[in-house]
Amino acid sequence: MLSRTILTALLAVMILTPTAFGQAEPWDDPGGWLTTEEILAGGKGGPDTNDSAELNEEPGESIAATTDPWIGKYCISLFTKTRTAKTVGKGHLSVAMKLQYFDYDDKRDSSGRYHDLGDDHNRKTKGVLTMKYGWAENHHLGLCVPYIWNDIDVSGTVNTSEGFGNIALFEKWNCVKESKYIPGIAVDLWYYFPTGNTKRKLGSSQYSWKLTAEVSKAWKDFSLHLNPGYIFTKDRSADAAQVNAAVILTPSKTFWPVLEYNFEHNESKGFSHDIVPGVIWKFAPGASFKIGAVINLDSSRTYRDDLGLVMKIFYRF
Repeated sequence: MLSRTILTALLAVMILTPTAFGQAEPWDDPGGWLTTEEILAGGKGGPDTNDSAELNEEPGESIAATTDPWIGKYCISLFTKTRTAKTVGKGHLSVAMKLQYFDYDDKRDSSGRYHDLGDDHNRKTKGVLTMKYGWAENHHLGLCVPYIWNDIDVSGTVNTSEGFGNIALFEKWNCVKESKYIPGIAVDLWYYFPTGNTKRKLGSSQYSWKLTAEVSKAWKDFSLHLNPGYIFTKDRSADAAQVNAAVILTPSKTFWPVLEYNFEHNESKGFSHDIVPGVIWKFAPGASFKIGAVINLDSSRTYRDDLGLVMKIFYRF
């Protein structure tokens, strides 16, 4: 299991960030670095800013003249599952790489209690390449390509397989743009190809669909996001309901503390509650890095990963 010192260090970074990097407001510097989602959105304005020299303007009008300057100051996606109402921006391409480590070292017994696996281990590492292209205003198409590495040795059963999981294609529509009093709202539809392998624990051998919505609202110092969804599987035995949410704090220009929450109830596997405290670091123009600790709060599944790690790097063209 990953050391709990990872979580301690991560929380320390989140606490020290505002004093270490200053209290300047991220909207005070139009020429400053763009956040991950500002990059995805085409600038410092709303979801569909153009490519003019003034990156904080909507096409034809200044944000400052029409709405609060912090509107839209958040990411398109967070750490593991939560997403926001933003799209990438017409004519723009983004590329992101996520790496997540799982250590399912707790097994649930018949009484519902979890016990450590001892000398056995059940580990997985998953990398996901995600590309999005803004094919129209307020729309983008996305492609997710997961690759999985298993490292399992439980009760004499060994699985060291690796390979592609379920490749996904999705379309997102920002149907309601955020304003001073109205949150931004988006809907997206996902199709997961049957490119996985259930027996080898490389995703699923069945296809599935996912329908989700994203609701986002920003204020001066923070933004809130709600992301419900439902997964429809081929034989309906593994259908799943999801509720994801996040709060993003904006105390400085380059580091934003984030708390993400994820809930899923799967018809065949049970439920799971996770929180992910972490930070977003905008380390260069057009680029960002995210890191978070995945903490399981409660679960009814056979195996539980009580503390994991997720990292993501992003660039927008």
